[in-house]
Amino acid sequence: MHSKPRPSAPQSPAKPDLAAVLSRLAELGPPSELRLKSPSIAAAALDFDRVLLSSVGDGTLAAAALHLPEPAAARELLELLQQQPVALGYPLVEGEIMRRRRAQLVRHTRGQPAPRGAFSELLGWTDCAIAPVILDGRVIGFLHADRQPSGRELTDADAAALASFAVCFALVYERAVLRHRLRVQLNELRDVAGWADARSSELGERAISLDEIAGAQPPASALPAAVDATAGLRDLLTRRELDVLALVVAGHTNAGIAKELVVSEGTVKFHVKNILRKLHASNRAEATSRYLRLTLGQRRQPG
Repeated sequence: MHSKPRPSAPQSPAKPDLAAVLSRLAELGPPSELRLKSPSIAAAALDFDRVLLSSVGDGTLAAAALHLPEPAAARELLELLQQQPVALGYPLVEGEIMRRRRAQLVRHTRGQPAPRGAFSELLGWTDCAIAPVILDGRVIGFLHADRQPSGRELTDADAAALASFAVCFALVYERAVLRHRLRVQLNELRDVAGWADARSSELGERAISLDEIAGAQPPASALPAAVDATAGLRDLLTRRELDVLALVVAGHTNAGIAKELVVSEGTVKFHVKNILRKLHASNRAEATSRYLRLTLGQRRQPG
């Protein structure tokens, strides 16, 4: 009598090469590219079929990037997911993972209610690994991964591997964000340096009057309205101040100007203060009025 051979136990997945993962992530550029491509890198490095990266903000979970075997299907599904952010809280498994800050393998046992996870209806999660992305002790996002399309089994080791990838992603993402912020700050410092250089030459070359010594402000008629208005403004204001003034005239707030010029609101306030001083205006409305008087007055002059 021959005994039936026992089914072989599923092989444990190989541990991820974290050095290779870090190297691959570090090759990417700005934070936006890192967010977009990290799910595909995770799928290749950890042998998953589907990987979703989502971000946490204001108590909700929003899809950020998705890897599927078919790129076209991934783009279409991601658009649907992004239209339906999920509120974090009971009974979502992500709420518990966020509290514990540990990766977890979520299984659906037959005959039992399916665990409720974010995006489970659109993605049809059954068994999946979920790992939190943690920076400065705070969960800023999640990685979800499974092998459902190919029908291959997930193990606790897969959840641990996804957690290791999440750590690598967080480290590289933090560096990318800090580098981006540094570039923005350097651009702002260049603007300030240009302003300081222009003002330092102005200090010695501008004529001194008794009114100025007495502390009186020069009259508005002292502005270069008699010459070409555009050229006069270029002589009076720096390039960045002209950019800011144009947006002030268009009705933008400081926050809107900061977003448009990719600078901080503090930098915008600094430029607005200098613009008001140079135009001898007490507020934005007066600065706008004088700008329009200069430019429109010049246009009315006969050619």
